[in-house]
Amino acid sequence: MCFESAQAPSQSQSYGDALAAQVQYAPAIYAANQQYSPGYTQLALNNLSSFLNGSNGNNGFLAEYGNQILPQLTAGQTAANTQLRTANLSDAAALTPQYIATERAANPGGASLLDTLTSNTGRDLSYGTQLTPAEQVQMNQSTRGASAARGLGYGPSDVFNESMADTGYGQQLYQQRMSAAQSLVPQLSQFYGNPTGAISGMNSGAGMSANSISSLASAGAAPAQSSEFNPSAAAMQNQQIGAQLGQFNAQTQNSGISAGLGAVSNL
Repeated sequence: MCFESAQAPSQSQSYGDALAAQVQYAPAIYAANQQYSPGYTQLALNNLSSFLNGSNGNNGFLAEYGNQILPQLTAGQTAANTQLRTANLSDAAALTPQYIATERAANPGGASLLDTLTSNTGRDLSYGTQLTPAEQVQMNQSTRGASAARGLGYGPSDVFNESMADTGYGQQLYQQRMSAAQSLVPQLSQFYGNPTGAISGMNSGAGMSANSISSLASAGAAPAQSSEFNPSAAAMQNQQIGAQLGQFNAQTQNSGISAGLGAVSNL
């Protein structure tokens, strides 16, 4: 003997039943939200105000934060930064020679060339507007050669002219020396970088971030809208499916009982 089993509802039918139930109860849900949600919203605002500003003579979060939390955070942040920066500067002082030696070892040719440029530029700049011995000889020979070419002798006026020429040439050399020194500084910086900046200059990162404080403050507020008047479609669908499965089980059990009674009556 075969027993006919009730068909389980299809997924499409279940979704359709759930949607129909939502449509059926939507006016009542809307009316309940319209009646009670403003009250819950006001309650949420009151709770937030009480949390931030306090109530019944009790301090709120803002007062506690301004009077106690913020000073402690600031003191902790300052101490942490001071300790870290002090340690970083100590590391920079200890490690900078090794840092520079590493850079020089990576490019010995460039380091040697910069050493020569630095030495020569510093030497020339130290003369100021004065001529080096070699420049003095060269300048005097040039001036005297020009005078001889014009058929002039070497009297007092020639000495004066030579002195004036040396002075003007010295000023010109000084400007050239300054320009050479200024152009050398970026080359040195580019070659060696900034050892102190590379080793130090980091903040500790200790303390409470603004996002953490905002999250802490928002945690004290009640929800702005009640959820009991807004059942989800999934919950309604589960209830609908559960009811249909219960009906299916009841039908199955009834079919079994009927079949049993039929078998007894045939004996």
